[in-house]
Amino acid sequence: MPYKTFSRWLFDGDLNSPIPDKEVLLKYNSPITTNYLLNIFVKNGKLNHYLDNYLNNIGVRYIDKEELFCFIKRCVNDFRIQKNTLHYISYPKQKTKLFDKLRNRIACLKNDDLSLLCDIVENSDEADIIYSSFGIDKPSKEKIKQTKKDKDIKENNNSLQKYLSDHYKLIKL
Repeated sequence: MPYKTFSRWLFDGDLNSPIPDKEVLLKYNSPITTNYLLNIFVKNGKLNHYLDNYLNNIGVRYIDKEELFCFIKRCVNDFRIQKNTLHYISYPKQKTKLFDKLRNRIACLKNDDLSLLCDIVENSDEADIIYSSFGIDKPSKEKIKQTKKDKDIKENNNSLQKYLSDHYKLIKL
């Protein structure tokens, strides 16, 4: 929740609004760190360049966290940064049986690398062989069968001209 409250406060457009949940956001072990603040603007070139020139790696740690938050909020307003232009951080997909087996076999890889490897395995031609080598049944997608009613409905919806000719009397003028 601290990320959500922080982003709401950051993009509310009011420079005089107080920081919400100061006891949570300004703590020493808060998830909103100085590195997080600088990393969310990686995609915005002008602001990123300005922050790189104005704040160096060491100097940013000497600034009080509350002052840094207000500075970043002023930068967001001055550079007209939108919430939808922030850097997107993808979250890992749900862990599968293949992921667990690969985690046990290749412990040195990170979770993101393993999920990428799982995607490559699933899209390869030899996926059946790899699944069988690990002793896993390959997950199959459920097929949706079309009933006769669905086929009749699709056939009847082919054209507007056919519908009009079936239900109305057409006269050319």
